Amino acid sequence: MRLTTGDRIRKNIAHEAAKLVAQEGLEDFLLAKKKAAQKLNVRNKRLLPSNSEVELALIEYQSLFHNEKQQQIVFEFRKTAHRAMELLEEYNPLLAGSVLSGTASENSEIIIHIFSDSPEVISLYLEKKGIPISLCERRLRIEKKNHAYFTALKFIAGNINIVLIILPHTFQRNAPLDPITQRPMNRATLIDVKRLIDDQ
Repeated sequence: MRLTTGDRIRKNIAHEAAKLVAQEGLEDFLLAKKKAAQKLNVRNKRLLPSNSEVELALIEYQSLFHNEKQQQIVFEFRKTAHRAMELLEEYNPLLAGSVLSGTASENSEIIIHIFSDSPEVISLYLEKKGIPISLCERRLRIEKKNHAYFTALKFIAGNINIVLIILPHTFQRNAPLDPITQRPMNRATLIDVKRLIDDQ
């Protein structure tokens, strides 16, 4: 089956966006697609690929160019995530994002959801542990047409950025929507992450 011109352009943008995600550690696929389209001089927004197409292109790119190295990166990031989750066990941490899905690159962040109705409690807890943190916000899709901003804390373990997104307890069972699939986000408990490490 021959690809139309539009299909070819979409595919080229998807591969260029995947390259940006892999090389720059971009977690925001929309930003990667816009950068890729700009680089390829494509101005028609209707020709942007879906997030799923970018994810497939990313998996293909990593298997072609970084297979063993990338698997080792994911393994090390998951071990670091597990240690951070152990530290935060009382806040019911859940791993999300590219470290969980296995598409992380060396520039990726570890994304952990933790649950508290008071972000200040988490800040004080980490400060008492001697962990320097910076405050930021993260935007999550909570319904198909509805986003919300949540307090997040960022710190560094070794040379890896860890982002703790602090969510109300109601989000423990009701996961935000995945930006790629638009379905409830996959998240992993401490036990799940240990199993992933042991199986890798």
